[in-house]
Amino acid sequence: TTLIMTMTNRFPHHNHSRGKATLLPLLLSVLLLSINHCTSTKLCPHLQPINRRPTSSQTASTIAFLPRGGAKAVATTTTSSAPSSSVLSSLARTIIDARSHLAAAAAARCISIFGMYPVDTIKTRMQMKQGDAFRMAGLYKGVTGSLVGQVPYGVLTFGSYEIYKQYLLDRFPDVKPAFIYALAAIMGDVTGSGWLCPSEVMKQQLQAGIYPSMKEAVKGIYTKSGVSGFYQGFTGGLAR
Repeated sequence: TTLIMTMTNRFPHHNHSRGKATLLPLLLSVLLLSINHCTSTKLCPHLQPINRRPTSSQTASTIAFLPRGGAKAVATTTTSSAPSSSVLSSLARTIIDARSHLAAAAAARCISIFGMYPVDTIKTRMQMKQGDAFRMAGLYKGVTGSLVGQVPYGVLTFGSYEIYKQYLLDRFPDVKPAFIYALAAIMGDVTGSGWLCPSEVMKQQLQAGIYPSMKEAVKGIYTKSGVSGFYQGFTGGLAR
C-alpha cells in the first residue's frame, strides 16, 4: 500500500496526467495480488517413489499395469508366472497399451516432417555443394520415404525402450533407475535406427537428385553396394 501511494504522489495532478495517476495504482495492485497468489499456491505435488517390477527369480507374482492416460486411467491386475513370452509379444503388448499415444506421436511427426522437409532438402543440397540449392523444383522429393522411415522409427524406439527398461530393472535391481532409463533409451534408439538409416540414405540421395524415384533409389543402391549400401553413415547417425 505504501508503494502504491508513493508512486501515485509522484505524478502531478494535472488534467493530462490524471489518467496515469489512476491507472498505475490499479496495475500495481493486480501485480501484487498475482505474486501473493502464486507464492501461496502449491504448484505440484510430491512425486511418489518408483515401484520396481518383481524379479524373474520369483515363480509367481501379481503385476499391476497402469495404462497411460493420467488420472482417468484404470489399473488392471494380472497374474504372471516365470517369463515365457517372447520379445515380439512383449513389444506388441507395449505398442497396444500405448496405441493412442503412439498414434498422436505419429501424427505430430508427420506434420513436422512435412512442414520442415523443404528446409531439409535445401540443407542436403548445400552439403552436397549443388549449384542452386534454393530452387523450388523437387523440394518435396523423397518425402514419402522419409515418412515411411520416421513413423515406424518412433514406434520401434518407444516399444523396445519399454522392453529394455523392464529387463534391466529386473536384471539389476540395485542400480539407480536413472542409469537404467538412460541405458534403455540408448538401446531403444539403436534399435530404431536399424529401420531409420536405410530410409535416410534413400531420402538424401533423392533430395540430391541422384535418383528420380524411390524405386530407382532402392534398385541403384542395392546394385552398387548391396545391403550395406543402405547403412551408409549408420555409425555417424548413432553418434548424433
